[in-house]
Amino acid sequence: MGEGRSRRLLAGQARALTAAAFMQRLLHFFWFNYHRREGDEGIYQIGTYEIQKWAERHLARHYAVHSTSCITQGRVTLSGSDVLIGHLSWDPGDDGTGKAGRSLRNWVYDNRLDPDAGSHPNTYILTPWVPVFPPEWTESMPHHESQLEQARVIFAICGPIWHRETLALKDDTVQSRVKSKLVRLDMCVNLDALKIRKTRFNPPGKRKLIHVSNLDSYKGFDLLLDSTRGVAVPSIGSKRLRGLERGVREIEEFGSKYTINSLGSINNRDDAQIAALVAEHDFYIHTSTMDAQATTILEFAARGLVPIVTPESGFECEDAITLTRYPAKNRDIIANALVMPEEELVHRAERIRAKLARDHSWDRFFDTIARTINETCVS
Repeated sequence: MGEGRSRRLLAGQARALTAAAFMQRLLHFFWFNYHRREGDEGIYQIGTYEIQKWAERHLARHYAVHSTSCITQGRVTLSGSDVLIGHLSWDPGDDGTGKAGRSLRNWVYDNRLDPDAGSHPNTYILTPWVPVFPPEWTESMPHHESQLEQARVIFAICGPIWHRETLALKDDTVQSRVKSKLVRLDMCVNLDALKIRKTRFNPPGKRKLIHVSNLDSYKGFDLLLDSTRGVAVPSIGSKRLRGLERGVREIEEFGSKYTINSLGSINNRDDAQIAALVAEHDFYIHTSTMDAQATTILEFAARGLVPIVTPESGFECEDAITLTRYPAKNRDIIANALVMPEEELVHRAERIRAKLARDHSWDRFFDTIARTINETCVS
């Protein structure tokens, strides 16, 4: 047999063995019903969809992937060699009749192989993480404590602050009980799909701050309003304010009156709207008290705005401008930022974008997940 033919035969045998090994382990990814479409890798969507989109592409390098739902899916496997990973079961509410109880779907429990077990042996949780889950989370996660306790590993999407504070816990909360299982991950952003970039900063006196969120209890809206009072009129994009007419408005919140620029809802896929917001604003402000790692910080930083954030917002970077929990101090910090030389703002924005490319990439995110699963799963 010729040398070339021998090499081709061996290569073919190797590919066959690799394919066989690949198909022996099926990974079930339980997430939020993302519908994969042609060309969607070039489109930026909401962070939740982005996770499932890139999970299919990246984890398929290591496993056969079955992408499914953490909301409606029950049993998917009877095989002990399969891997199950997903978000804590999320109950969006009753069926609309007002009579239905909480969801009984629990993909962790439903896929146990032994009637006396609490889960499949290769069960992994992937979830945003803070040391105390806000009520807006727990109200929609009826099985979160048992699911966290049954997981082999918990992939915690959060800023370093929350990993450190969880490891320091010494109480009987579920976070404290499962802290040894945590593997921290940074949330990611697809820079290639965020093509709208800030080209220049507005001059001092015309610089503006923008904040976009659901304004839930942990978003620190009160701190944002008190920290900007008399210094800047923050632009606020939120569904919570959709009943408020757009433009500069006086609102009454937390027992005081404040002036804001109401933007209504922000549509990430509306290029014209995003381009106008990026050109008009210079800083993205986020004053959360306990946010895992706010995706909107990453989105606006990727577009060239400089983040002004509390550490509790989950984003740590020396080129971001760091706020405190004290409004008076924050007003001084913000006033100084508003008159920074444009050259410094440009350099900060460039270095932050480089950090996003390095530390907040889907390659890094899912390579960490695949490596950890390979090191810890049972056959």
